[in-house]
Amino acid sequence: MADDSAAPPWKADVVAARRGDPSAFESLVRSVQRPVYGLALRLLSNEAEAAEISQEAFLRAYQNLHKYDEERPFDLWVMAITRNLCLDLLRRRTKVKTEELEPMKELLASGEASLEDGAIAKQERQSLEAALGTLSSDDREVLALYYVQKRTTKEIAQVLGCAPGTIMARLFRAREKLRKQMSTEEPI
Repeated sequence: MADDSAAPPWKADVVAARRGDPSAFESLVRSVQRPVYGLALRLLSNEAEAAEISQEAFLRAYQNLHKYDEERPFDLWVMAITRNLCLDLLRRRTKVKTEELEPMKELLASGEASLEDGAIAKQERQSLEAALGTLSSDDREVLALYYVQKRTTKEIAQVLGCAPGTIMARLFRAREKLRKQMSTEEPI
């Protein structure tokens, strides 16, 4: 009991466009142009890309008009095409190609210390070694076990045969002595 007066507004234009009427397809485009562009703009946040994707969506819609199901709203069909094109573009944006990074290889950090960083580190090590040399052997021993060998206070206590609390106190005093020694050796 369906009659043509209850047909969706785009149906006549779709039928005419399928027969090759360019003005019918133009009418379809005009009817959904703003929402299609709006969707693309919201997804891409770039006016030029949104305009390009909108054009591509209408081109795809025209090329696939024979596949369009007239029972579905035309605007939603074109919006789905637009969304898919936008998502494809967003996926391509996020893929980092190693070939694109190759020319910038010299600008990227290499992980190797620069000559300046190496010289600074060497100077810091020498200052630390000099400051450690002024500490008692007991203080150097507890600092070496804790920082160099990465032992816990409990393990150090077992090695030195004393309580863990004693080791914590010795570490505190040794660090304080080292800190004072390092601050007095600051170059002018």
